[in-house]
Order: sequence, then structure tokens, then C-alpha cells
Amino acid sequence: MPDRQLLLLRHAKAEIGEHELRDIDRPLAARGRRAAERIGRYLAEHDLVPDLVLCSPARRTRETWEIAARALPPVKSLFPDSLYDFGDGSALLDAIRKDAEGVRRLLLVTHNPATQALALRLSGSAPARQRRQMAEKYPTAGLAVFTFPGRDWAQTAAGAGHLAAFIRPRDLMEE
Repeated sequence: MPDRQLLLLRHAKAEIGEHELRDIDRPLAARGRRAAERIGRYLAEHDLVPDLVLCSPARRTRETWEIAARALPPVKSLFPDSLYDFGDGSALLDAIRKDAEGVRRLLLVTHNPATQALALRLSGSAPARQRRQMAEKYPTAGLAVFTFPGRDWAQTAAGAGHLAAFIRPRDLMEE
């Protein structure tokens, strides 16, 4: 395993918001539940069990993680309010720097456009095809796996990561 790994998971497909339902309370759609199961299996099969999960407190992100986690051993999970973010990814990077001390493999379960913005910001080196796919569309239940040298998350900077994998749910479709 490299010195550090960061896994950025966008929440799975959610139900379209109803007028009486706040955005933070939107549940996963059936398609999203299936995608979260596939991502959980992928994490388990590729030995990508996180040491810590930082998950947005929104219902759809929590459900994504709860379903994916069924395929994994128990993992410490935190739900900071700051991860309910739709900005440029800065709040996500701040959470990484603040909450990941001593962690080698960190998983964030968050929202777009923040997830995609942070992924593009961190990727210094990447296979061209995967970076292009990630830039074009970071789909629901999309997962980026980054490696970083060193052990200090507080020093995580733009362009410092290597994009090791970019997994889309359709890449994991069962035949």
C-alpha cells in the first residue's frame, strides 16, 4: 500500500426531491441502492477498506455508505456538517486536513460539484483516459482512488495526488 490513499465517492443516485422534502433528506433511489452495493463489493474485492470514513450528513450519502459498508469490516465513520457542500471542494480538503491525522486510507462520501472539483484539483498525475472521464462526468456512485506520498494529510495540496483508479458504476455492471 502507498503511504496514503484517498477514496472520493460521490453518493449514489437519489430520489428526485419532492416539494415537502428538504434536499438533505432525499433518500437513495432503487438504482442508487444497487450501485452502492456494487461499490461496496468493489472496495472489498480490491482490498480498499478505509481506516476512516468522512461522510456528509445528508441522507443519500449516509445511505450510500451504509449500503457499501455491508461488504466491509466495521469502519470508524464521522459525519461532519461541513461535508454537506456543493462548492469547489475546499471544504472537503479542509476536512481531510483536519480529521485524517494518522489515517492511511481515507474515504469521503460527498456531493457534486465538490467531489469532482476536489478530484480534479488533487490529481497531479493520472492515466489520460481516466482523468478525461472524471473531468467529463463524475457520476453518482463514482469512485476516485488517489495515492499520496508521505503520511501528513495536513500537507495535502493541489496536484499532489496520483489518480490510481476512477470507477464508474457502469464499469461494475453485472452481466
